[in-house]
Amino acid sequence: MGFSFIHAADIHLGRTLSGLSDYVYDENIKKLYKTAVEKAFNNLTDFAINNNVDFVLIAGDTFDDTEQDFEAKLILKNALKRLENAGIKVFLICGNHDCLGSYNKNTFNFDENSIIKIVGLNSENNAEFPIKDKSGNDTALLHAVSYEKEIFKENPVKYLTPAKKGLFNIGLIHCDLDGANESPYGACTYSELAELNYDYFALGHIHIPSKTGNTICYSGTIQGRNPKETGAHGIKYIKVDKGSIIENSFVPIDVIRYENLEIDITPAQDITQVPNIITDEIEKKFQDDICELYLVKLLLAGFVKFSNELNEEFNETVIDRIKSDFNNKIIISEVINNTNIKYDEKLLQSDEGMAGKIFEVINNSDKVQKIIQNTEKELEKLIQKCDLSEEEKQILNDEIQKSAVQKCKNIANSIYESEYKEN
Repeated sequence: MGFSFIHAADIHLGRTLSGLSDYVYDENIKKLYKTAVEKAFNNLTDFAINNNVDFVLIAGDTFDDTEQDFEAKLILKNALKRLENAGIKVFLICGNHDCLGSYNKNTFNFDENSIIKIVGLNSENNAEFPIKDKSGNDTALLHAVSYEKEIFKENPVKYLTPAKKGLFNIGLIHCDLDGANESPYGACTYSELAELNYDYFALGHIHIPSKTGNTICYSGTIQGRNPKETGAHGIKYIKVDKGSIIENSFVPIDVIRYENLEIDITPAQDITQVPNIITDEIEKKFQDDICELYLVKLLLAGFVKFSNELNEEFNETVIDRIKSDFNNKIIISEVINNTNIKYDEKLLQSDEGMAGKIFEVINNSDKVQKIIQNTEKELEKLIQKCDLSEEEKQILNDEIQKSAVQKCKNIANSIYESEYKEN
């Protein structure tokens, strides 16, 4: 007989969302910011009940802090009670934000017969929990480790027990997968987990959901907390039949979504056409989504003659227009002008003045290389501070060089236009 379950993590009850735009004065939106995490958690509970899942796994950081407020405790208890009343088991582990001390018995008084369990109570006594199907037969085995303290520098793999044949083995851990050895959050490797031969690993700690792999997965946080946590957030929905995963779906349940939206405005003949291009692209991007609010950082790209006219007055007009057109459901938090000046390369090449000289230097690879070499040491210091891989370093290096060249070309074009207009 098959079964299904939900894998969730990093709910962070009690944390306030950040990045509320200075342009938002609507009280309903402010209220939504305060209740977004609770609403997302309720969406999780609704999905579990509506889809009649057998159990829910929560892979750590359910609370944002060990000293959580009463409201956060109440939200969790109410959700767990709803699941319990629906006959849905819950297995929850402790992470670095909600280590073992977060769950005192005065609030979380689950007895040994409860179907709600805080598991893997410490690294020395990790938990094995047999999971029964609706007929009462053992069908899965949960292996789990919880954080006793906020810092857990040990590799959690050494506390996980071997897989048992004949059962669907699940690992439930809060960890830094393929992170640095000195990571204080249960660093381990993909290969170490794979060697255990578990059928599924429900991981917590990383807030971005896994986009690859079917058996070793981060579900991500259920609700993005700041403009860095862009895109959809939600849960993993897993269906198992005859001991194999037949479905591994990502289900968005977030209420507010942060997005970065790049729009190429090159087709605009003049600046008055840009707002319509922006509106059209926003409609394409968000027409099928169901969040209550989208907070969008708008990145304008492309080559236009009016690049320098995309100023604060333009930004405020666009922000107000989008806010009105979409009834406060889509808020532009910031407009970033990444456009470049559209110039005539042949004219710049033939120019005999300063503009032509600058353009000639920029198009001379040998001279450009000398300029790069003069700044390479300072650039290397910056890259090292970012703790990037070799591939990421090269990408950053290339982007900086490309940007520098383009800015010089813009300068050359501006000088050329000044000379031309004066003449």
